Amino acid sequence: MTRISLSPPAWLSWLLCCLSWTLAGAAPPPENLTFHPLTTAQGLSENSVLSAVQDRRGFLWLGTQDGLNRYDGAGFRVFRNDPQRAGSLSSNFILALAADAHGNVWVGTGGGGLCRYQPLADRFVTYQASDSSGLTDNFVRAVFCDRRGRVWAGAETGLHLLDQRTGRFRLFRHPDLGNVRRNSIRAILQAADGRIWVGTGEGRLSYVDERRGLLVPLTDWVPQAPITALAATPQGDLWVGVENAGLYFVGLRSGQRRSYQPGPAPGALPSDAVRSLLVDGQERLWVGTMSGLCRFNPGTGTFANWQHRAGAGRTLPNNTVLTLYEDRLGLLWAGTEQGLASFEPRPNAFSQPVPQHETGPVWALAEDAGRQLWLGTENMGLLRLNPVTRQLTRYRHDPADPTSLPDDFVRAVLPDRDGRIWVGTQSHGLAYLDPATGRFRRYRHNPADPTSLSDDNVRCIYQDRQGRLWVGTEGGLNLLDPVTGRCAAYRHNPRDPRSLSSNFVRCVYQDHRGNVWVGVGGGGLCRFDPRNGTSHAFRANPADPRSLSSNFVRCMYEDEQNRLWLATEGGGLSCLLDPEAGRFQTFREPQGLPNDVIYGMLPDGQGDLWLATNKGIARFTPRTRRFRTYDVRDGLPQDEFNAGAFCRRRDGSLLFGGGNGVVEFQPTAVRYNPAPPVVVFTGFRKFNQPARLDTSITERRTLRLAPRDYFFSIEFAALNYRLPDKNRFSYKMEGFDDEWIEAGGQHQATYTNLDPGSYTFRVRAANNDGVWNPTGAALKVVVEPPWYQTWWFRILASWVVFGLLFAAYRLRVSQLLALERVRHNIARDLHDDMGSTLSSISILSQLARNHQQRNNQEQASALLEQIGDSSRRMLDSMDDIVWAINPAHDSMDAVAARMRSFASDVLEARGIDFTFKVAPEVLEQRLPMRARREFFLLFKEAVNNLAKYAQAEFAAIRLDYEQRQLVLRVEDDGVGFDPQAPAQGGGNGMTNMRSRAAALKATLNLDTAPGQGTRLELRVPLK
Repeated sequence: MTRISLSPPAWLSWLLCCLSWTLAGAAPPPENLTFHPLTTAQGLSENSVLSAVQDRRGFLWLGTQDGLNRYDGAGFRVFRNDPQRAGSLSSNFILALAADAHGNVWVGTGGGGLCRYQPLADRFVTYQASDSSGLTDNFVRAVFCDRRGRVWAGAETGLHLLDQRTGRFRLFRHPDLGNVRRNSIRAILQAADGRIWVGTGEGRLSYVDERRGLLVPLTDWVPQAPITALAATPQGDLWVGVENAGLYFVGLRSGQRRSYQPGPAPGALPSDAVRSLLVDGQERLWVGTMSGLCRFNPGTGTFANWQHRAGAGRTLPNNTVLTLYEDRLGLLWAGTEQGLASFEPRPNAFSQPVPQHETGPVWALAEDAGRQLWLGTENMGLLRLNPVTRQLTRYRHDPADPTSLPDDFVRAVLPDRDGRIWVGTQSHGLAYLDPATGRFRRYRHNPADPTSLSDDNVRCIYQDRQGRLWVGTEGGLNLLDPVTGRCAAYRHNPRDPRSLSSNFVRCVYQDHRGNVWVGVGGGGLCRFDPRNGTSHAFRANPADPRSLSSNFVRCMYEDEQNRLWLATEGGGLSCLLDPEAGRFQTFREPQGLPNDVIYGMLPDGQGDLWLATNKGIARFTPRTRRFRTYDVRDGLPQDEFNAGAFCRRRDGSLLFGGGNGVVEFQPTAVRYNPAPPVVVFTGFRKFNQPARLDTSITERRTLRLAPRDYFFSIEFAALNYRLPDKNRFSYKMEGFDDEWIEAGGQHQATYTNLDPGSYTFRVRAANNDGVWNPTGAALKVVVEPPWYQTWWFRILASWVVFGLLFAAYRLRVSQLLALERVRHNIARDLHDDMGSTLSSISILSQLARNHQQRNNQEQASALLEQIGDSSRRMLDSMDDIVWAINPAHDSMDAVAARMRSFASDVLEARGIDFTFKVAPEVLEQRLPMRARREFFLLFKEAVNNLAKYAQAEFAAIRLDYEQRQLVLRVEDDGVGFDPQAPAQGGGNGMTNMRSRAAALKATLNLDTAPGQGTRLELRVPLK
């Protein structure tokens, strides 16, 4: 047994130190604050954070030496100077920040003047000494927005008040010029009485006299060094930080003055280099120095100090604290030379009662009647912690001492009602400790003794209400008699279904009815009857969702409603609803449990269950069936815990053990964040590339997309800065998504190929404790249709379709009319030519018959000759009609061939030489059926007249294509005729030709005279 205590010299030093603390006002050690750093590794543009402010929306703005940063909990957006882009930041060296009630952020820069960020336009407006605004210097060290919304800017040459209506500044200075730093404004604030106070580079503390336009120094203030920071108390007093001269309290009402300087006394200010001050919402003063962060205790006049701890997590990033800020939810921010850190102003609920290096992995925890804490470790034996003296006593295995701890790997600890401490080891059996002597009595498995412990691998120890001691091992369940050391062992018997379902006993529990429940590994849950040693098993059944969720039960607890809760390995949390029917209700990861492996379970005073898992500690509220999870981000030393290492102390605090030691907390002290997070849109991308908009996406209500923008992403954030990586999102594109999409921690949504139309994109968010903002944020998304899907194109297309249909209808009607005309013409021609010819043949045939009967052979022969001529003319007419209506003869090639054939038949029969020439262009043309027939018949009439009356020896026929006209020329060297004289033979040849030319809408010219031959020219227009 080893007691860890202080040696006499150390003890004496400790006593003297305690005495000095008492005399000095006894500054207690600093509370366990948890810092959450943000550095360039997380996207910060530069690690020296000189200023911070939160705007109206809730964004956190940070000024660094290399750019302005806007933080949304998920990432940083960096603003820098870009000379080639209008509206960019004027300088990257950001000294001061302030936010007004209109959402504007005012930026004081080193050399770039004063900038105003306009959130709607997403651009900066700059005021510089070179413009007409009245700013006298571009080095703006301080910016402040007072309670009236006015903007004050402190430059090297004085204090400036901006008139936002005119865009001009009013300058305030001290009446006496003094040295160059007398009017160098380093800090600005507004006191409780409304006066504006400034601290200068000369060290003066002055207020603004607006009536006279002057800075008036505080009369009894003695300048020592540049003032670096100011803070106002709600009572109307001031705190003043001075460079290398400490901290000062200025009681404006009482006239009291106090100075705080570094010194050897505990609780003294650690450094006289004060860089920042903050009075938080609880009226506590925080001081940023070159030696860490301090909080002032007004009761003792001392300071608690937090400094950077190298190699430790959740610590202050650096000891030089340049700026301090409190956001709307009370979270504090410290900007240092090595990054930014957020922290809660109260201590972390989770602590380690014993340092990790003293315990190593912890596998067992218990508290005895004297409130001493017992810890079973993996390789450091058994530990006992005195809650008053904090003395740690260690019990180790000594191979030479049979009364020592049997094994340094302790898996179970139980203080019984008689004051004995029972210890179960990994592989060396059971032992109990007599605290009075410090000696152990061992119980081991002996194969030759059936009353010995059933196995040396002890996993749990439990004492029921009757005082019986149950020991669970890897070889069955044991009922131990502490006096005789004899055990009644209960094991699994494959041949007995009423035996234990498995020998791997993990936990034992007695309910309010006196039933003994045994959780076994691989065998589920057993209801054990100690009277006869029989058990009834409940096992997992994959086909039955109301069965036990897993066959590996780690621990049990019966709540005030007599419900038996089971923590399982791999099956989450189960509740036994009906023991007789074997019905269970299960809660697993889909219901909010962080992990389905539960190693330990403890109740708190509010009826909640605390569950130790592989992914942190979960708090389950049975009434609401909701889980809240806590992990290393909340201050736990580890996320993964060990089986059996859990304990509830008499004061209500809970303890869980794991690989990094033990964690202790009061459930009521665990912070709960009830504020629903503000949800904002932060970015818009097209094809994974940032897209600039004419209005900031955060301020927009409607987003219009062109048809080519078919792949886009919308980024969003929840402005909750308490463990922001635990924020959760869900989103929905109304009109496209049927259900809400659970996005987890992902803060963007991507869509492709949305149909043209109007949609509403909605996003909701939950904070770190699962409190949802059900309203969230909404953005109307309008996808413009391509031109061929626009309303005007559809109307135009409908008119075009209507026009085409009407044109098709008209064409069809015209075709039908043309067909009707063709039929009519054919009928007319058949009637006129065929009818008259057949009538004449009929008459001539009757006359010929009469002459034959009278034996007038000459007259009969003449009549028969006429009948033959009429028949041939009728055949020619029929041939012309059939040829004209045949579509195969539409081409001019076919027309020219028929014309050539006809001319050859007629002219050669009369002995007239002729030429027939066709221009190549003519063969490419086509004539409609009606025009083709009229054209051919006109040509036929001309050739017949030439053959009958011209008495020519030579004729020339030519077809040409000139100026979109088909030209027919027929010339002969015959006798000619007088066009004015009556037609030869009394026929209607010329009349017929002119009527056919009119039908063709053609021009017919006839050039002839007696003795000069004849020249005919026909010009037919073609389409």
